Amino acid sequence: MALRPATPSLNALRAFEAAARHGSFARAATELAVTPGAISQQVANLEGRLGISLFDRNGPQLVLRDAGRAYLPALQKAFDEIEAATLDLLTHGGADRKLVIGALPTLATVWLIPRLARFQTAFPHIRPVIETLSLNFATPNRMPDLGVHQMDVGLYFGNGHWPGFASFKILEEQQIVVAAPGLIAQKDPSDAVDSATLLARYPRLVHTTRPRAWHQWGLANDVVVHGEPGLGFEHFFMLIEAAKSGMGIALLPRILIETALAKGDLEIVVKGSLQASDAYYLICDETRQNDPEITAFRQWLLSEATLAEAAGTNTGVNVS
Repeated sequence: MALRPATPSLNALRAFEAAARHGSFARAATELAVTPGAISQQVANLEGRLGISLFDRNGPQLVLRDAGRAYLPALQKAFDEIEAATLDLLTHGGADRKLVIGALPTLATVWLIPRLARFQTAFPHIRPVIETLSLNFATPNRMPDLGVHQMDVGLYFGNGHWPGFASFKILEEQQIVVAAPGLIAQKDPSDAVDSATLLARYPRLVHTTRPRAWHQWGLANDVVVHGEPGLGFEHFFMLIEAAKSGMGIALLPRILIETALAKGDLEIVVKGSLQASDAYYLICDETRQNDPEITAFRQWLLSEATLAEAAGTNTGVNVS
């Protein structure tokens, strides 16, 4: 049994984390169903054990000191992992050969999940579990984080270069301009309207974490995009539904709307596309890339991407 002599008691760490998050012993006590005095004593015991003051105390208000600010993120991550492991145990009973797959929400919903039954047929001994993998395109450092939900692999968008991760390109992305069938024809039946005029005339729906996408599309197609943007949506699945509902025109990755195009829920309304410099990658910790479950999923995923491309459903399809 491993000894951890430097690790304080779990109760003391929980008290500190809650007090730091709330900035108050009283609010931390309410959350943990104890008295404020008990929280204060636990934090004092922790500070005594460490020999370091974690808070400046100004009456009821707590202010983290530098040491407390440095300590807090690692503790919160550890508590998140404990919570995730516990929920997994309660949900799945600790079954073996599980593969936790983190994926961007829309890619998981419209591309991965419809194909997942084939993976289960091919590898019945591996049980996939899908989690949401977050990505904010507006931030300069878009590092993947597989740790919070103990993800084994991720389907992530970027340039494929992330320190500590092995990455394998799965799908490229090409964005096209679409709308609900009849939206343009109902308001403007003329075929002579140029792209710039059409884009200025109808609401341009926006993906809020890709605020420059319309501008980039315009540069790629020699079109000046005029006017203010329309409604904004954080996820592509929201943007897809807004476009299908006739709320405006949308710039969407073709790979995410092939089914909607085939069913006639959306139609291409402007010629031209935007080929992304980044792509969708399968990622995993570089030390685990040869794990049997990860290798099986990688090979299956690459074969599915190849089939999709051969069928003309990859983003490499030219829209003109």
